[in-house]
Amino acid sequence: MTIHPRPYSRIREKKYLGTVIMQLRDLEFKGIAVKPGTMAVSYGMCFFDELIIKNTEDINFEEVSISFHNCYIRQLTIEDIHSTNISVHFHACMLSGTISAGELISVSLNNCLLEYSIFLLNLQKVELSYTTENIFLRSWREMFKLRKINSLEAYLKEFQRYHIENIINLHVRSSRKDDDKPGVYLMSYNTLPEYKIGYKLKQAEEEALKVALHIDFTAAQADKTTKIENLSLHSLSLSGNPGGKVTIEKINVGNWYLSEFSPKEEVSFYNIDPRSPHDEETKMGIHRCNLDKVWFDNVYFGDFDRLSFYRSKFSNAVFTSCSFPNDYETYEKFLPIENIHYPGKRTINHHKDQYEIFLQLKKALEATGNIYEGLKLQTISQTALSKISSVKGGDKFILSTNHLSNNHGLSISKPFFWFIGVTVVFYLFYLLTAGLLFKSTDIDPDLIGYYFSFIDITHRTDFLKDKNADLNALSLTLDYFNKVIVSYLIFQFVAAFRKYGKK
Repeated sequence: MTIHPRPYSRIREKKYLGTVIMQLRDLEFKGIAVKPGTMAVSYGMCFFDELIIKNTEDINFEEVSISFHNCYIRQLTIEDIHSTNISVHFHACMLSGTISAGELISVSLNNCLLEYSIFLLNLQKVELSYTTENIFLRSWREMFKLRKINSLEAYLKEFQRYHIENIINLHVRSSRKDDDKPGVYLMSYNTLPEYKIGYKLKQAEEEALKVALHIDFTAAQADKTTKIENLSLHSLSLSGNPGGKVTIEKINVGNWYLSEFSPKEEVSFYNIDPRSPHDEETKMGIHRCNLDKVWFDNVYFGDFDRLSFYRSKFSNAVFTSCSFPNDYETYEKFLPIENIHYPGKRTINHHKDQYEIFLQLKKALEATGNIYEGLKLQTISQTALSKISSVKGGDKFILSTNHLSNNHGLSISKPFFWFIGVTVVFYLFYLLTAGLLFKSTDIDPDLIGYYFSFIDITHRTDFLKDKNADLNALSLTLDYFNKVIVSYLIFQFVAAFRKYGKK
């Protein structure tokens, strides 16, 4: 079946079975006066089993804008378009298919539900949006009846997959209830009053809709702008070599993947954290990427359940106001694995690869003056270094003692308490070997004062008793080892105290 829509026609509540070819011709538009601000062709509450939109000739009209409102399109195909003044718009529709006509001015989808997925390829301009202010309940009710949907909650559990490739100008957004929490509010029940559409709406979470964005930037098309903002996504995947500016901000994402992603211009990720988990693990995977032109601002790396950095370069990336874990045990989830979905499949040089990751992060953080996070990466990287099998035993001993004494230069409390504990024990043993402890006479209060002489590393051997007459070999040995350990702990204390003064 072939249809030839006429300008300013409004088609309502029609059911098209089988394959329908919408042929756009200049004949139907010839001699028709343009009505500014009005869609040229409009379909509402229509059912399409399969719809193919075609155009093989120039149309002498200002803009051939085609809109679909609350329509169901089981399979959509828009590939063969010749005229350069055609745009297609979908509002509150249920659809799936492929749009790959590069001559289209623009394609927009607002508050749409996908029948699994849609492919948007080689287009000039794409706008995807989820907004609560223009949901019309009566229209939704009729469309759900048409589709025989009796459980909205079950439907929202299905993935909404957008495969986006080679888009010159891309904008993806949603409206929000407040300025702090992003979200997809398309069918958020607490934004809608109770209204029967064959069943009673129940309370559900705003993030029930599983929107998955896969965006691929290829070298064949010069993209200009890509902006994604104010969304709660089940997954976000970016790959390729964007040539224009990419801005992604205020995003909650459950699964975030960067694969062979090497931007040519500035890319900024701002205010990104894991989507509130229900029963799913949150993951972030960076695989074979060059992120030297990427700015991570307020990205909560430490809050993801699992992270993978595999054969990627990011030492020259900019990290500002980002959160990272505080200890090595938590950093263990930074896995240098090829596939983040298989955490147990580690490389032979797992700890060496981890060490290199931490060094890159440390370098990037210090380059922006973030000494605090850089110092944390210092101790984390040295802990990873101590686990590398090829590191010699002597080096591992040094690393382990540094970890125990001052946490690789970060802790001033560790050397202080070690100093108090070790010197008190050594002094008590010193007094015992010198015959000055557990005597039947009264306690000599001067012994407490002599403790401070004992911890002075420059004190004389006979500071308390005559060396030749009263001190034995064991007393002298304890005194000597005390001086060595005290010197080491003082050095560790000073090193940790000067951690912010290090270059």
